[in-house]
Amino acid sequence: MTGTATARATGMSQSKLSKIENGMLLPSVTDVERLVAELSATRETKVELVELARQLHAEAETRRVVLHRGAHRHQQTVARIEARATTSRFFQISGVPTLLQTEDYLRVVLSATPTHEQDTAIGALRARRGRMEDLNRRFVFLLSESALRWRMGSADLMCEQIEHLRRLSRRPNVQLAVVPWSAEVSAVVLHGFQVYDERYVTLSVLTGNATITDPHDVREYLHLFGRLERVALRGELLEDLLEGISRDHRKLG
Repeated sequence: MTGTATARATGMSQSKLSKIENGMLLPSVTDVERLVAELSATRETKVELVELARQLHAEAETRRVVLHRGAHRHQQTVARIEARATTSRFFQISGVPTLLQTEDYLRVVLSATPTHEQDTAIGALRARRGRMEDLNRRFVFLLSESALRWRMGSADLMCEQIEHLRRLSRRPNVQLAVVPWSAEVSAVVLHGFQVYDERYVTLSVLTGNATITDPHDVREYLHLFGRLERVALRGELLEDLLEGISRDHRKLG
């Protein structure tokens, strides 16, 4: 069959068929099913090629990094991921994780966002925070000391935020730890991130929020989280550090 006849028989354009032939376009499973039917492939070849198309699409979807724009859209995306997760891990370098923010702190974070989107994002976040009441879910928060010293507002706002962290950390399903400046980390950490079970990673960039699902990449983030956890402070040492940071904020204020 000519390319023109094949395109007509399968309902494709000639340009699409040409791209598939030249390896410039990954055909859908439906495209492959139509092609093998019209080209009278053997049963074994049909099964092999259709299955190969399915595998390639699964791999392509896994390797994709999806960028979401807009605070509300990101909250919705993360809410769907969190709804399926039993263990959620959070690491932040330059700010408090969203689930731990007071409303005043959150409004400062969203100050550059249009007002109507702020209100929608806050509503979506409240729904996410409701899941923290479920004791069957585990929330592990890991912060750098700089995340708590990064001044998002007045001294009062920062001290209130730190006290809020203390209260939330007393919940049975919440773990809080802080990597102090004095710790020898021996790792390059370029940005904050969140890991949900062993399936998803989300992270924020300047122009949006990315979702990563590739298993190899997720394992890399889990490994990094574990390295940071090993040098983080908990218990009385953490209480002393939080008190010291609050004291410094009050002095600066």
